[in-house]
Amino acid sequence: MSLIEIRDLSYSYNESKKAVDGISLNIEKGSYTTIIGHNGSGKSTLAKLIAGLLPIKQGEVIVNGLKMSEENLPEIRKELGIVFQNPDNQFIGSTVKDDIAFGLENKRVRSEDMEPIIEEYANKVGLSAFLDHEPQNLSGGQKQRVAIAGILAMHPNIIIFDEATSMLDPKGKKEIKKLMYDLADDEANEITIISITHDIEEVLQSDDCVVLNKGKLFMHDKPEKVFEDAEKLRQIDLDVPFIEQIREVFRKQHIKLKAHDMEGMVDELWRFASNH
Repeated sequence: MSLIEIRDLSYSYNESKKAVDGISLNIEKGSYTTIIGHNGSGKSTLAKLIAGLLPIKQGEVIVNGLKMSEENLPEIRKELGIVFQNPDNQFIGSTVKDDIAFGLENKRVRSEDMEPIIEEYANKVGLSAFLDHEPQNLSGGQKQRVAIAGILAMHPNIIIFDEATSMLDPKGKKEIKKLMYDLADDEANEITIISITHDIEEVLQSDDCVVLNKGKLFMHDKPEKVFEDAEKLRQIDLDVPFIEQIREVFRKQHIKLKAHDMEGMVDELWRFASNH
């Protein structure tokens, strides 16, 4: 079932160039979709159009049956949350607890009902011990986890991560990616995840991969299918995962792989090396 439908969507910040140019695609409910492409390919613009942060000037975005419009925007925004690139730009409350509570206050949740909700989602992101801490004293990864907790407390159907790990150190990246994978695997809540990313490891973990180039939809398929077409990706100067580079060598040597996991790949490498 398609939760998000995008039809011939275009957007321009000025008249000379389209940041998004005639994109059509569907995003399935409960899926984990990564969007990749070079800087300027239209990734963040597409995310902002889906989130209702930019006006729809040409084409359509339909979220859970509702066409994106000024009239439907308040209802659509209940469906989704967005985690931005810079964690320092996302805080409103003076403490972690206040920040998680902010969205609940806007929904007019009674104060006595807020406490268990805040505790539940602080625990879910591993920050129960930090509720009284000031956000500026947290690490980058912890700040992003606070932002995610605040979004989860609102019970969205969709979470958009707009390069949410790009400004984090390796530890912070690992923390946020694990949290994203856990959310994607949470069948009980069936959250639809859209992630704008440059991280090839993350792309390989996703259900679907959207490749943008110069504002246009370049490819859309399962990650393994996208990366199989290495030459097509190289045309737009995108990296190919190392494991796919190895598979490409095997294919050119007419060696059929019997295993697709890393252990099987190592076995095939040893066999290849011993015969050459």
